[in-house]
Amino acid sequence: MSKRALILKIALTALFSALIFVLTSFLPIPYAGGAGYFNFSDLLILFSSAYFGPFVGVLSGIIGASLSDLYVGFANSIPFTILAKALEAIVFSLLFYFLRNHKYLKHISFFIAPVFMVASYIPYYLIYDNGQGVMALVSSCFDLIQGTVSGTLAILLYLAFYKIKIPLLNNTYTIKHRNKNGDK
Repeated sequence: MSKRALILKIALTALFSALIFVLTSFLPIPYAGGAGYFNFSDLLILFSSAYFGPFVGVLSGIIGASLSDLYVGFANSIPFTILAKALEAIVFSLLFYFLRNHKYLKHISFFIAPVFMVASYIPYYLIYDNGQGVMALVSSCFDLIQGTVSGTLAILLYLAFYKIKIPLLNNTYTIKHRNKNGDK
C-alpha cells in the first residue's frame, strides 16, 4: 500500500469515526423502558465498508460507536459494541466483495450484516436483564429495524456516490491512480 493510500484510509477512518460518534451520541432515539436506543451508526458503517473498504468500515465502526457508548453512559456495553460493529463490517465486506460482480445481489449484504450485529448484542441484553430475555427480545426487534433502515439508507447513499463517481476508492477496495495518458 502506498503512503498516499495509507494516509487517505487513516483520514477516512477518522472522518467516519467522528460522523458515527455524532450520529450515535447526539441523534439517538431511545427505546421504550430504557433498553437502549435507535441510531444511524450502522448506516455509516455499511456505507464506509462498501465504498471505502473494510479497513475504514471496521475501524470507524469500532472507534465511533465505542466512544459514543462511553459518552452516553453505556460503558459496560463497549466490549459488545466492539464485537458487534466489527463483525457487522467484516461480514458485510466479505459478502459485498464476493458478490461484487452481481449488479443487484451484492446489495443483500446491506441486510445480512446487521443480523450479525443484532446477534452480537443478545448476550449483553441477557446479562443486564438477569437472563429473563424480555430486554433481549424487545431490543433485538428494535435493532433489526435499525439494521434494516440503515441498510436501506446505506444502499441509497452508496448508489448516489457510485452514480456521481466520487473518485477516491472503488468498490473493490483499491485506490486508482491514473496518469495523463490514462495508465495505472
